[in-house]
Amino acid sequence: MRVFLTPLSKIPGPFLNSVSNLPLYYYTVRGNYHTYTISLHAKYGSIVRIGYNQISLANGSELRRVLATHTFPKGKVYETNVLPEQTTFTTTNPELNKTRRRQMGNTYSMDNMRAMEDTILEHGVLTLIRCWDAEIEKGAAVNYFYGFSGLAFDIIGVLIYGKSFDVLKLNDMTIIDNIHKLMVLSSIITILPVLGRFTWLFKDLSAARYQLLNMAHAAIMQRKNDMREKAVFSPHADILQKLLNTRDPRDGQALSYNTMIAEINMLLAAATDTTSNTLSWSLMYILHHPTVYQRLCQNIRFTFPDTTRPIRYDEAKTYLPYLTAVILESMRLNPAASGLFPRSVPTEGAMLCGQYQIPSTTEICLSFAASHRDPTVWPNPNVFDPERFMDAKGRARSRDLLAFSTGVRVCIGRHLAWIELYTVLANLLRRYNFELPIDSPYGPHRIKDGIPEDIPGLVFTTCGPKDPLINCRVHVSHAIF
Repeated sequence: MRVFLTPLSKIPGPFLNSVSNLPLYYYTVRGNYHTYTISLHAKYGSIVRIGYNQISLANGSELRRVLATHTFPKGKVYETNVLPEQTTFTTTNPELNKTRRRQMGNTYSMDNMRAMEDTILEHGVLTLIRCWDAEIEKGAAVNYFYGFSGLAFDIIGVLIYGKSFDVLKLNDMTIIDNIHKLMVLSSIITILPVLGRFTWLFKDLSAARYQLLNMAHAAIMQRKNDMREKAVFSPHADILQKLLNTRDPRDGQALSYNTMIAEINMLLAAATDTTSNTLSWSLMYILHHPTVYQRLCQNIRFTFPDTTRPIRYDEAKTYLPYLTAVILESMRLNPAASGLFPRSVPTEGAMLCGQYQIPSTTEICLSFAASHRDPTVWPNPNVFDPERFMDAKGRARSRDLLAFSTGVRVCIGRHLAWIELYTVLANLLRRYNFELPIDSPYGPHRIKDGIPEDIPGLVFTTCGPKDPLINCRVHVSHAIF
């Protein structure tokens, strides 16, 4: 009955999807949601039925309309939670989201992030450079995926926990493993909410959760203790201090203890994989396209020949437009946020794409990955071509990128991500020559449909390279000016 007697019957898609959500769950559990929806939208158009009560939307203007206001709130799936409270990212309550953003929005402003740039540089790209220099002396290859992951976690450690996790220095992946276990536990409870009452069944995952909660507690208590010892305390330019000091401009309300614990863990998860994956995809595309690599290196090294000082964010953004184009094109082809991101339809229903009436019982899944490959917006959509962003039309087209979402739920940590993306890529490409190993599974030598084949991606909320231990190896040597 649901096949023929619902307004969704007019929406194109595979027949099986109209009677069951199993295909959607299958591809989601396997980490292939993004490739599945990209292929469906390529075949059926900008709106596709992916379940008996779920549709996928890839029309850029309609996506921006859905995201512009709280009219389409986040779906019920977000209500499952493994943290003490709902966070800025997970809450489905528009009023709570507004309150949290009033309380915390200024914390992540670009001005505040610029004030933390010295810390970001020191615990980010400069620490990574010291580690890679040591590997060069050994004559060993490096793994850029794990390097970027360690860098992102170390930066978040010092900004939110008051000290670096020293993932890069010690090669200790405990914190990374724990946050991934927390995400697995969250996924399990999302699929089967009843298991939220029995988290003790997942001893390893629950242990990781408690370790993360305790780490956040310890960081808050240590900072509060430091603040009481005014004789030895000096103000910190970090996110932890901002969270402790922040107040709602309307009523002066501070963040509660449980709110801080939840928000700290949310940022630890959200601001690490997204940035490190974007860095990995960007370097992959650069290495897979030698002409892009050569032009970019020449541009950076000619513009910033003084290797005694790091290239800073404002400098890179102002004087390296080709680097900007490369980053944007990488985010277009592999947006870090490529998961389901469902939205609920308002009670009165909604009209999409000017012809489909969507009932309130439907979930709209936002396919940023498919929208970024819409051939009506992006000519030759599967080709890595930074040139599309180099002219006036291309710069205007960058507004069609939704890598950081948009509207009322736009990524709150995007300014931190931009500083990391520019400073890491600019400084690494100035300092090092990169060369893929002769046995690299992917590279310019592996051609599919006339273009270099990407390392496959896996999506579990964020999109990262598959089998990075094998696929993300690279030889580095010092560049000679």
